[in-house]
Amino acid sequence: MSQTRPRGRRRSPAGPLLVVLLVLLLLGGGLYVGDRYAEQRAERETAVELQSQLGTPTAPAVDIQGRPFLTQVVARSVGTVRVVADDIPASGDGTLPIAHVDLLLTDIRSNDWFATMTASHAEGTARIAYPALEAVAGAPLTYVGNGRLQIVNTTTVLGQEVEAEITGRPQLDAEDQTITLTDPEITVAGVDLPGFTADALLRALLKPIPVTGVPLDLRLSSIDPQEGGLYAGVVGDGITLSR
Repeated sequence: MSQTRPRGRRRSPAGPLLVVLLVLLLLGGGLYVGDRYAEQRAERETAVELQSQLGTPTAPAVDIQGRPFLTQVVARSVGTVRVVADDIPASGDGTLPIAHVDLLLTDIRSNDWFATMTASHAEGTARIAYPALEAVAGAPLTYVGNGRLQIVNTTTVLGQEVEAEITGRPQLDAEDQTITLTDPEITVAGVDLPGFTADALLRALLKPIPVTGVPLDLRLSSIDPQEGGLYAGVVGDGITLSR
C-alpha cells in the first residue's frame, strides 16, 4: 500500500510584500516628520531673527511654502516664503513705521546655508497708521471720509497767523515715492476762500508727503485710504533677510 507524502504549505507572496510596504511607509513617514521638523525649526529661527532685524514687539509669522523642504535646503533655493508682521517701528529719521505687513517673498537664495537669504522679489500689502503718515508730513493729518485726507497747516494771511485746512484725495507718485492730495479744497479760519486766493495758498502750502524709508527697502505701489489707515501695495527686489 503506497503512502502519500503530505504536501508542504506554499508561502503566500503577500507576506514579504507586506513587510516591504510597511518598511516603505515607515521610511516615508520618518522622512516626512524629519522634513516638517526641519521646516518648522527654520521658520522659528527666521522669525526670531526677523524680529531682531525689524524691531517688532513680537516675532513675525513665517511660512516656508513648498514641499519637501530639505531638498530646497540642499539646492540652497526656496521658492516662496510668506512673512506677516505687526508694528514695525521707524528705524531712524525719514523711515516710515508700518502697522501691519503681509509679504510673499519669492525665489529666495542663499550661499551660506541660509544664515543670510536674498529674495529676488517681494510683493504684498501694508497698513500705515495715519499718525505715522502725519509724522512724515510734518503737519496734523486725519482721515475725513470718502477717501479724503485733511492736512492742517499754519500760515499768515494779512499779517495774522491762521490755520489752513486742506482736504483732498491722496495720490501716489510711485516713481518719486511721494503722496500728494488731488482735488484739493482749502478753508482758512473756517472760511472758504475765492478761487485765486485758494489756488495761491494751495501752491504755497500743499507739499508732497515722502513715503520712502519703508522697512526692508520696500516701495509703495498703490494706496487706498480707509478709516483704519492707509492701505498700500508694496513691492521690492533683492530683499535681504538674516538668520
